[in-house]
Amino acid sequence: MLNSMWKAYIDGVGAGVFLIFLGARLDLWRHRPERLANLWLAAAALSALIVNFTGVLSRTTGISGHPIVGILNYIGVAGVVVSLLELVFSLAETTPPRLIRGLEFLLLPLTVFRITHNAVMIIVALLLLATLFKAVKSARKGDADARVVLWGLAVLLICLVSDTVNELGLVNVPYFLPVLGFIVFFLLATHAINCHLAREESAARTDPLTGLLNRRGFLELSRLVVSMAERSARSFSVIMIDLDHFKRVNDKFGHAMGDRVLQEISSILLRRVRNQDILARWGGEEVIILLPDTGVDGANALGEKIRSSVEELETWYGATPICVTLSVGISEYHRGEPLTDTIQRADNALYRAKSSGRNRVEYLAFTDDTTGTGDLIK
Repeated sequence: MLNSMWKAYIDGVGAGVFLIFLGARLDLWRHRPERLANLWLAAAALSALIVNFTGVLSRTTGISGHPIVGILNYIGVAGVVVSLLELVFSLAETTPPRLIRGLEFLLLPLTVFRITHNAVMIIVALLLLATLFKAVKSARKGDADARVVLWGLAVLLICLVSDTVNELGLVNVPYFLPVLGFIVFFLLATHAINCHLAREESAARTDPLTGLLNRRGFLELSRLVVSMAERSARSFSVIMIDLDHFKRVNDKFGHAMGDRVLQEISSILLRRVRNQDILARWGGEEVIILLPDTGVDGANALGEKIRSSVEELETWYGATPICVTLSVGISEYHRGEPLTDTIQRADNALYRAKSSGRNRVEYLAFTDDTTGTGDLIK
C-alpha cells in the first residue's frame, strides 16, 4: 500500500512539473513564435506527460496490453526523442540533415500503426545518437548552451537506461529516476534556452564592431529616462559625437584600420561615461550619449573631456601615427518635447561645431524652433 502511494505521489509530481514546463514554454513561444526552442521544449514536456500518463494507466488499471495505451506510449516516446533532437538543432541554429529528418517522418506512422517494435526502437536509438552527436559537436566548438543541454541529456539518458534495466529485473533502482531525469533535463534546457535567447536579444541591440549599443538599443533604454524625466521634472542631456574627416582615415589606411580607430575611441567613451549613461553608435562614425540627471554644465564638461582624450589618442599604422579629432554637439531636454527633438537639436549643434572649424564642443539651447536656428551658446 505504502509503495503504491509513493509511486502515485512520484507520478503526480512528475505530471505537475511537466504541465508547468508545457504551459510556460508554450506561452513564451506564443508571444515570440520565431523562437522554436521554446516550442520544442514544450513538445518534450507534453510527450513526457503522455509517457507518464500511459505508465500510470498501465500500472493502476492493468490494461497495459490495450492497443490505444500502447500507441499513446509509443507516441510519447517518439515525441520526446524528436523534440530533444529538434531542440538541440534549434539551439545550434541549424536544421537536421535530410536523412535524420526522414527518420523523424518515418517514426510517426510506425508508432501509430505499431508496425514493428524493433523498427521503432532502432529509429529511436538512431535519433538519440544523432541528438547526442550534435550536442557534443556544438559543445566542442565552445557553445556553452550545448554543454548545458548535453549534461541534461546525459542525466536523462542515464535515468531512462537505469529504469529500463530495472524493468528487465536486472538491477533495482528507485522508481522516481525517470521523473528526476526529465526534471533535471527540463531545468538545464530551460537555462540554456534563456541564456541563448538573452544573447540574441543583446546582439539585436549591440553594435558588433564597437560593442556599444546600436540605435535600437539606445531608443529602447532611453524611453525609461524620458518617462522618469516627465514624472519627476528632472532633466537630461544628449551628446552627439562625430569624427572629423574620418573618411580620410579609411581612404588612406583602409577600412580595417578605420574600424580599429573606432574601437579605440569607443573604449575611451566607455571609460568616460557613468553606469547610468546610455552610450550608443548612432550610425557610421557618429555616436550618441544620453546623460540622465545631467544639465548643460555637466554635459559640456564630459564633452570636453571626450574631445581632449580623443585628440591625444594615437593609433599606430606601422611606424605612422593616426591622429583624429571629433566634434561634439549638446542639447538639454525640455520637458514635454519629444526625444527626437532633443536629439535633433544636439545634431544641429554638432553641425554648428563642424561649421565652426571642427574639434570643438557646441551647445544649442531649446527654442520653439527645432530646425537648428535657435540660440547657440558656445
